[in-house]
Amino acid sequence: MNIEQIEYFVNVARTGSISATAEISHISQAGISKAIMKLEKEVGFELFRRTRYGTLLTERGKELLAKAEEILLKLQEFKDKVSGQQEQIHGDIRLSVSPNFIAILPKVIMSFKANNPYVKLEISEKDSVEILEDIRHDRSDMGLIYFHPEHTEQTKDLWLTTMVESRLVVCVNRSSLLAARSRLGIPDLLDQTFVSVNGSFSRFFMKKMTLKYGPVQVVFTSTNQEVLKRTIAEGDVIGIFMEFNLRNDPLILSGDIVAIPLEAKELDQDIIPLGYAHSKRKHFSIAHQELLKYLKWEMERLGL
Repeated sequence: MNIEQIEYFVNVARTGSISATAEISHISQAGISKAIMKLEKEVGFELFRRTRYGTLLTERGKELLAKAEEILLKLQEFKDKVSGQQEQIHGDIRLSVSPNFIAILPKVIMSFKANNPYVKLEISEKDSVEILEDIRHDRSDMGLIYFHPEHTEQTKDLWLTTMVESRLVVCVNRSSLLAARSRLGIPDLLDQTFVSVNGSFSRFFMKKMTLKYGPVQVVFTSTNQEVLKRTIAEGDVIGIFMEFNLRNDPLILSGDIVAIPLEAKELDQDIIPLGYAHSKRKHFSIAHQELLKYLKWEMERLGL
């Protein structure tokens, strides 16, 4: 038994395909099949059954998969420990980011890249629900997201780590009658006109509010939060945001819009946890851990 056999076994289990594993591993399908057959002979039982739906694990194969993945994780940790003794960290990071983190990310990236020039960063901005799906299907290594009970089904195979908690705030024009308030409740907003983030959390929140209090007037929704905030600054509309992503916002600092804490205990939505997610089935490399250090340092610098 050797490491290559274990890698092929794990990749066939993940992809359900010998041909896909051959493409990933840059060897022939016959080579993959031969390695799997040899491994099955060594363990004394079949690991896969071939069906019209793909190459699927047997029940005993499923039992071995967790151990095989653990072996590969430990091997990668060993390799990273050795490479970590070198002066520079190398590697690739596929990072997916929800809009809530965009405000603090540029400084983090610039500081990280200045000290880790050999790490390749690929960053995409998506909704938290999409990010979870990307991690589960190996389209992303790590996601910066908000956590929500609705995510339960999508997070079974993921590690979730909370980094900060955020209040919800209502953003209003500085000339609004609400601007002088120190705190607002949902009933205070029912006669207002909204602009809303077109994201999973906002849709869920507005749905809960509508079910409890009845319909509210929404002028438009957008994935572009800057457009929403600019509309609030220039018009008689309001919006609900996470306080975290308004940190050092120019429109807040200039006073063009005012952010007022929202009490929404009746909707169980007062505090929103935010943090990072990654797969339990994939090794979390030194490069990923190093990027998180810079993110945590920036949060500490901002007093978060």
